[in-house]
Amino acid sequence: MEVSLCPPALVLRRIGVAIVAVTALTLTACGGSGPATSGGGSTPSASPTPVPPAGGQFSETGAVQLVTTVTATAVTCSFPSLNGPEILMGVATADGTMGGYVTLTSNEVFVRVGAGSGSTYHQRNFSGPGVTNFDATKGAQFNAQLTDTTPAGQAKGTIGAITSIAGSVSCGNKTPGGGTITINGTSSGGAISGAMTSMLVKCPAGAAFALINGLTQLGSTPVSVEIGGGSGEVYFGSFSTASVAYFFSSSATSLYTLGNGHVHWNNAMLTQAGPGGAGHTITINGDATCGT
Repeated sequence: MEVSLCPPALVLRRIGVAIVAVTALTLTACGGSGPATSGGGSTPSASPTPVPPAGGQFSETGAVQLVTTVTATAVTCSFPSLNGPEILMGVATADGTMGGYVTLTSNEVFVRVGAGSGSTYHQRNFSGPGVTNFDATKGAQFNAQLTDTTPAGQAKGTIGAITSIAGSVSCGNKTPGGGTITINGTSSGGAISGAMTSMLVKCPAGAAFALINGLTQLGSTPVSVEIGGGSGEVYFGSFSTASVAYFFSSSATSLYTLGNGHVHWNNAMLTQAGPGGAGHTITINGDATCGT
């Protein structure tokens, strides 16, 4: 399985959110507000269980030396995929010459590392079983021996092998957001009609765009969906099956509004790009609440 770069960059891609520091509050009943004890006093209420702050840490062996502490902004929880919800951690080497993602599913670790850009881009993929206590909304532990799963034809360049990885990740108080977004229209691969499900809504502070991931159907085939916008009023939507992707875009203005923790798509019409896309359009409508 190839792990998409998904998140965080626009249209290949992912956006981080601010770090969340969590402090547990101890609540004590006072006076006669709590249940009486045999001694006439009050019984303190139970303290809530502290939530670990969002972030991750890991160790790895091999020729690629990644920075092993992952900040909260580089952790994406509840990411919707065709194989179930995932947790992603953005990773990089200390000098920034290589970067990628560690992706956790309920039972497997996927590592993608890339370097360069354009015609000089190189990439290697690795994966292996070894995930425990997985909860896409809370976190997981992992300890995996990795094998090279780079797709045939992908240029590896001089990127070395990663042979094992072990660590943990916490989602802290991150929330995925949600709402009701409907997409209707056609693609060269079939009709698209219905509401997005399993939505993850990212609205970075101070930015004029939001990124929404989810799932829907293309004809009778499940597809993963990503819709969003970028600088210069460019809006996009991508629909990906396990083997092919369909990309839509528009340069029209005011296709959605963003504010007060919501993003509202307003009858936005996008046109399919690429061979066979002529005449295929989709329309996006609805409101989504930003996650944290």
